[in-house]
Amino acid sequence: MSEEITQGLPADSFEERVLSGLSGIRQDLTRMDTRLTSVEERMASLEDKVDARLRETRPIWEGVLTRLDGIESELARMNRQFRSFVADIFQLRVRVEKLEEDNDTQTA
Repeated sequence: MSEEITQGLPADSFEERVLSGLSGIRQDLTRMDTRLTSVEERMASLEDKVDARLRETRPIWEGVLTRLDGIESELARMNRQFRSFVADIFQLRVRVEKLEEDNDTQTA
């Protein structure tokens, strides 16, 4: 009778099953660690490439910024001149209109 009850139980003991499960977990962790190391190496390689590219393009970018500063200052100067020109045109228009009014009053 006692043999019938134990026949349905696994042959391995509880401790063996726990140790086997822990061994499987350890193997999974080792594989994950290997993959993480690989990802870290790839990330470091990409960071090195980005840093190298930044070193290559930094002088170009600094040149562009210098040229943009020059363009901005030239645009500011041209804006001041244009505003002055527009003001002069309006003053000239006022003077012409005044001369036309004076001329109209003299001929009338």
